[in-house]
Amino acid sequence: MKVSYNDLNIIFGLDGVNHRVVPFHYTHLKIMDIRKADNDLINSFIDYDDRIKTYPVEGLSFSGMCHRDIVCCFGVIPLWEGVYEAWLVPCSNLTKNKFVFHKSSLKFFEYVAEKLNIHRLQINVNRQNCLAYKWAKKCYFTEEGLLREYGPDKSDFYIMSRLFKTKEKE
Repeated sequence: MKVSYNDLNIIFGLDGVNHRVVPFHYTHLKIMDIRKADNDLINSFIDYDDRIKTYPVEGLSFSGMCHRDIVCCFGVIPLWEGVYEAWLVPCSNLTKNKFVFHKSSLKFFEYVAEKLNIHRLQINVNRQNCLAYKWAKKCYFTEEGLLREYGPDKSDFYIMSRLFKTKEKE
């Protein structure tokens, strides 16, 4: 099942012109002004360019735009039935629109959980990225543990999850 970026524009209350969600393409990350913490992580991958081409899952990966600028790339990746992993790469100047971004994030998580019948949504947050950790907590993710030497640079990551009630199968 796919998620419509047009639906997301409506759900987020975006005008679809100046502020909009579009399908993700790996080149968006190359033209974005990415925060230092995220850029450091990206640079620690040996095969980043090849790896990022496999990330987008059609209908589950998006980019947020403000006028002509890409302000974030995000999506969910299915692990198995009912369990997905969310991912996000924000731009460095997202703080100008942080309240719109946060409200949209909360709406996105609720929407995909219902649309895709997700009972568990998880994220991995670099232990050194305090801003990402605070944001995850404000999005109701719960820390479950520490993944030691998990990153490509052997950095530690928190595994965090958010559980949702799902429709029972008939």
